[in-house]
This record gives sequence, structure tokens and C-alpha cells, in this order.
Amino acid sequence: MDYFDVGDVESYTFTGLTADRAYTMNLRAKNANGVSSRVVVQATTLDGLNKVPSIPDELVYSSFTHNSVTVTWTKVAGATSYEVMMRLSNNTEWTDVGDVSTFTIRGLAPNTFQDHPAVRSKNAFGVSVGRTPVMSRITTLPAPPAQDDGDEDDGDEEDDMPPRIPAPTPTRVKDSLNHLPPGIQVSNWVDGAQGKRIDHVGVGRADLTEQGILDAVDVYGYVTPGVEVCFDQPGRIVFLDAAYAPRRLANLPAYQRDGMTCAAIDRGGAVILLQSDSPPPVSQSSQAEPTQPQSMSDCEAQPWANLKFRQSPPDGLVLGVTGARDWLPASEQRQGYFKVRLWGREGWISGDYVYLRGDCGV
Repeated sequence: MDYFDVGDVESYTFTGLTADRAYTMNLRAKNANGVSSRVVVQATTLDGLNKVPSIPDELVYSSFTHNSVTVTWTKVAGATSYEVMMRLSNNTEWTDVGDVSTFTIRGLAPNTFQDHPAVRSKNAFGVSVGRTPVMSRITTLPAPPAQDDGDEDDGDEEDDMPPRIPAPTPTRVKDSLNHLPPGIQVSNWVDGAQGKRIDHVGVGRADLTEQGILDAVDVYGYVTPGVEVCFDQPGRIVFLDAAYAPRRLANLPAYQRDGMTCAAIDRGGAVILLQSDSPPPVSQSSQAEPTQPQSMSDCEAQPWANLKFRQSPPDGLVLGVTGARDWLPASEQRQGYFKVRLWGREGWISGDYVYLRGDCGV
């Protein structure tokens, strides 16, 4: 082992080393009186392959407003920062947001379709490659109403300017779920939920097309738990979850109700009916109902979704929406609905979305 003098310096660069090899270096100080004890430093050179990090996965979109959306991802090994892509005004730009796992895109247009932002990782060797970012669609919320200060002449310079012509506001499509084509019924939704029938191009999955797509509907906007989607054909139902990019595929428990194939969702996404050799089970509420209401004295129902609390079944005045998951005493059953006591008053909830215990006569 040989020592060599590098001078009165604080750093030194070794050159001509072999790639992907471990080295041990000894360092000591010296003056006219001699040398110090040594310090041992160990280091391994890089492999020379210029490895870039992998592309982030599991993108989740949340906190929608009229002009912003938040995207969250899982960090990947080797990345030193992340870039977010957003298509604004037909321009595509990548913005470095640092070594973070969440970022809020701002400046979006209200009440419009927008492209999902894509995310890629980067380090000193470059940006993640190997998969083209998937750009699916999101919808921003309507803009809040403008506030007028009512001051017509307050000495402000703007008062002397010509009146500003407000920008046109996109016309919102109202109740699109009430105007779906024949063969699809969506129920138990609240204002703000929208939907449209889509074909195999709208589904965008070759594997599902090969399995035989019979029908499909994309439900978006303000989607609350308990929304029911029904098709007038038999088959099995799958779901493309819009909370992920690319959309995550999941099977939905399907059932038959009033001769239709149905399933419940709790968020936005595409509900797809596929070919199947075995029909789904029959929902208890679609079976023959007794001619007289059933009274019961030892029955409790627990909603597993947010249900409309009605004055009478099945289309009575909506008194509210259940948010609790408590066991509610049920005193009567009629047309697939249970009469329960909630908030100090009696009303009816759908039996399709409740757990039951006790003697409920079903």
C-alpha cells in the first residue's frame, strides 16, 4: 500500500477507476513533524449503465375543485425528483415539482373535461422511460358564483374603464343520468352526478373487448356511495375505477332486480356488462312481494352505503341521506324497503343496501 502527497487541499478526485468495483482508500495528514493516524474510506463506483428510475405507478386523483386537482403517487427507488405533465391550452409541459409524492395542479378551467396529469421520475441520468403516460379524463367542478361589491363609483380606476363583458359559462348538462339510452338505468344518485353510454372505443381495453362487451356506461362528476347501475341484458359486470390512471379494473358483485342485471358503485368510473354463461343471483327485493306490508318487532337494518331516507316507498319525498352506519330498528317491510327510525322520525330505506339481523321476515 503506497501513500502519495496530494498537497494542501480539502478534496481529491481519483480517475481511471473500474466501473462497479469497491475501493478502499486511506487518508492521513502530515507536517514537518510526521504523519497522523489514517482514516479509512470505502466507496463503490457506479456500474456505468446510466440507470434512470422506473416510472411512478398507483396515481390517485383527489380534492377536485373548479380550477384544481391533486395527484398523489408512490415514490420509486433511485429518483431524486418528479415531473408532472398537464395539457393546458393544447400545450404539453413537464414541470419539476421536487422530491415529493403529491402535487396540486392549479389554473384549470371550471366545469370542463381536463386531461389527467401524468407523472414521471428523474435523477442525474435522466427521466423514467419504458411506458407512455396514460392521459385519461377528469371533470372540474362548476365555478362559484361571482361576488359583486355593489360599489358603482368608489374612485377606483376600474370604474372609469369600459364595462367588462363576462366570459361565457359552459352550460351544464342537467340530469344526464335520467336520459341514458334504453337498456341502461342508473338510480340512487344525487345532483352533480353525470353519465353517458360508451362503446368499446370509450372503454379502451382490448382484453375486455375480446371477452365481449354487451353494454357500458361511464359515470362521472359527484358520485356518492350506493349509486346503482342496471342493464336490461344478462351478464357479468366489471368496473374501471377512474380514481387511478390508468383506470384499475375490478369485478363488481352483480345481481338481478326486476329482470335487469345490476351492481352498486361508490365512485366515478366505467361500469361494463360482459358476456357470461351464468346469470347473477336474484336480489331479495326483486322477488315476489307480499300483498300486505310485513310488520316485525325484532329486526334491525344497517346501511352499508349512503341511502335516501324517504317518507314512503319507493319514490316518496326524500327526507335526507343516511350517513351513519348504525343499526336502525326496523318495524315494517314494503316493496323492498324497510321502515326505520332515524333522527327521531320514521322513514324508509332501500333493502338492497343494508345488512339485516334479527327476525326480519326475509
